[in-house]
Amino acid sequence: MLPPSPLGQHKVHGMDLDWKRFVTDMTIDFYLSEVEPLKKITPNVPLTTNFMAEGHDQNEFIPLEGLDYKRFAKHLDIISWDSYPNWNNNYESVADTAVKAGYIHDFYWSLKQQNFLIMESTPSVVNWHSFNKAKKPRVHILSSMQQIAHGSDSTLYFQWRQSRGNSEKFHGSVVAYDNSTENRVFKEVSEYGDRLQKLSEIKNTSKKNKVAIVYEYESNWALNRGGGYGRPSRKYQQRLQKHYEVFWKNDIGVDIISLKDSLEDYDLVIAPMLYMTTEQMNQKIIDYVEKGGVLVSSYFTGFVDEYDLLHQGGRPYQLQDLFGLKHLELDTLLPNELNSVEYEGKMYQVANYADIIKSSTAETLATYQGNFYNGTPALTKNTFGSGKAYYFAGRPDEEWLNKFYEKIITQYSLDAENISKPVPEVSIQKRSNEENTYYFIMNFSEKNQEIQLLENLINGETNEKLSEQLILEAYEVVIARG
Repeated sequence: MLPPSPLGQHKVHGMDLDWKRFVTDMTIDFYLSEVEPLKKITPNVPLTTNFMAEGHDQNEFIPLEGLDYKRFAKHLDIISWDSYPNWNNNYESVADTAVKAGYIHDFYWSLKQQNFLIMESTPSVVNWHSFNKAKKPRVHILSSMQQIAHGSDSTLYFQWRQSRGNSEKFHGSVVAYDNSTENRVFKEVSEYGDRLQKLSEIKNTSKKNKVAIVYEYESNWALNRGGGYGRPSRKYQQRLQKHYEVFWKNDIGVDIISLKDSLEDYDLVIAPMLYMTTEQMNQKIIDYVEKGGVLVSSYFTGFVDEYDLLHQGGRPYQLQDLFGLKHLELDTLLPNELNSVEYEGKMYQVANYADIIKSSTAETLATYQGNFYNGTPALTKNTFGSGKAYYFAGRPDEEWLNKFYEKIITQYSLDAENISKPVPEVSIQKRSNEENTYYFIMNFSEKNQEIQLLENLINGETNEKLSEQLILEAYEVVIARG
């Protein structure tokens, strides 16, 4: 297997895709050789290796893209990852950071549909950013409780005792070089540990969500490698996070899955920008909708096959039948260029991409209001079998995406189990077992927030009844039992 190289061949996209598959296979092979003696010596001890996230240098935070963790996950007994969100930064709100962190937690939970471990985190600062900001008071407990809320059964630290020298001597630690138990960081870690002791019954509880977002590693590799259109603006995972954000702010749990997973337990499957599809993948989403599922997809879906070759005759005819439309062309909007769409009597904005389509059986829900494709569909809905397939032809702005999903959430009762009216800065996540449901009510803002509880709930730490009118102080976390 020859690597892509200026000294050799780097323009054959199929070979480049195979190289990335090969790198994943070789990494898995190395891992298996490392764990082989451990399985013989300690056969009852679970085995893992720490997965990663990236994007800090671009003010982003996404799961590592270079290795196919979905394929890797099959060989791990339990998923673990190193969690280092950039809390209290100057380019986004704490809630925005929490959305990205929540997405990655849910991604790693979804790899095996089981609880994971936080292998590394810091109680205060890291040392590898250009500017290393300390977490503000209470943010450590808030961010650590978020880990548990989204499915972790641990909070582990790098590092326990601060190194005296070399590259990580300024990385945060539980015990600083002053060896003091009186500093703020040590006290917050101690408080967090005390709270976890009171919440020990939550360990091994699980999650069951009705909404899934599809992320495919190989599709992302092919999309990023492909020429044409707008290279800097593709941002597949970042767009998935925008869809995820709507549900996070509405306190609706989401799994981040692959089409290798079962779809039958989900009421809503969101699969935008599914650039590379195989016949099996196409058939899977067709079967899902035909049996009554609701699918949301978008531009860039169904361009190439597993060899990164364009489908002969255009987009796969099965998908065109599913969405009830024909693809004509894709317009790339330049930076700062926008187009308008009309949706339910109001104007919204489209940026970056505008798929130009013609409806065959689909109902037009929104239309472009500018450019040479003025008046053509920008959002469609097609009834297929017992289900519905929605298609965003244009890349929606945040306001339009919120408005669209607001209607979807209501129509399909996706918020039926919510315990309060959503407050965007307050995230409510739940874990449950056969006896109880546990709600993590987390204020990701610097201001007090008030929520109105719709159910009678008990404080999981004090066993006292919670007031229906719950006031959360800045960065406060309340764990309720219902």
